[in-house]
Amino acid sequence: MPTTANTTNPSASASVQKNVTTIKQEESNDGRTVLKSLETAVHDTAIQMGCWTPSDDYLLITSILHVCDLEKIHERVKFSMPFTLQNIQDRWQCLLYHGPISKMIVTKIQQLSISQMDQLRIPLNDEEEKLVATVSSNTMPAVVDEALDQLLLKHAPKFWHNRRVDELKQSWYQLRQESRLDDQKQATRLQPTESAAEHALANKLSSLSAPLEFELLTRNDPQFADMKDLPHALVHVKNRIYCMVNDQLTFGTDLPSQEFDIVIDNATNKHLQGMIFRRSGAFYVTNNGENGFLVNQVSLNPQEVAPLGTRAIIQIFDSIMAFQALELPQ
Repeated sequence: MPTTANTTNPSASASVQKNVTTIKQEESNDGRTVLKSLETAVHDTAIQMGCWTPSDDYLLITSILHVCDLEKIHERVKFSMPFTLQNIQDRWQCLLYHGPISKMIVTKIQQLSISQMDQLRIPLNDEEEKLVATVSSNTMPAVVDEALDQLLLKHAPKFWHNRRVDELKQSWYQLRQESRLDDQKQATRLQPTESAAEHALANKLSSLSAPLEFELLTRNDPQFADMKDLPHALVHVKNRIYCMVNDQLTFGTDLPSQEFDIVIDNATNKHLQGMIFRRSGAFYVTNNGENGFLVNQVSLNPQEVAPLGTRAIIQIFDSIMAFQALELPQ
């Protein structure tokens, strides 16, 4: 078992502990600081001994070897209990430097079956995230799985041996929400500086935790008169807030033959229309008209789709639409 080869040998563990202690004693004015630190870790680990399962320990060891970052492991790994970062650091220190505890933990891990190990989810490391980031942010939800499956097949040696498409998909959505996909980074570099008015509007909208005014998109249907649940998202247009209570919301310049949830003022003879929609918990905007408009200062051409993330600015002529996603109660 490659992740535990060194910890199963008490003499090797003692040798490593001796070397590390010697180095730190040379760096410290008082060598007892190192011993005290280890003693504290051992004490805290002993208190929590019954809380850590063999699966937790396998996840800890394997994730550290794969990700090499304790803070990321604390944030991303789903242990059986909500361990603190300090809990994780103490456990790892004892695995490295305390022979008896290390041997006991490794013995329990070796009782896990291969199928049990394969079911545990190891977080993506930086190299894997860089590969996921190459998938375009404009990829439609219906084909995301296919794109990530092809990525997994093409770069199989660089991914964790039993990595699944659903894990890559979760990472892709997270990277897209944070504007960390490759094409989003490129677009950000090309964008002009945000205007003071847009910045103020975005800041104002980002601080909202509940709608201030309701525009009932069901044409004042009585069943929504006493709506208590938060909508999926808010759209702020000219000092008015529209609530997205369904999975889609239409907008466009005034057109006698067609109604929109949000009507945009238009002083030109051009017509623009689009739709904000929600798929699998993510938000997109599509251009359904014949003329383009801007999404976060980037042109969205007719029949194109762009992700909105949790906040976005949509500009139609001189009108600014500020989009803000809301977290729904669990």
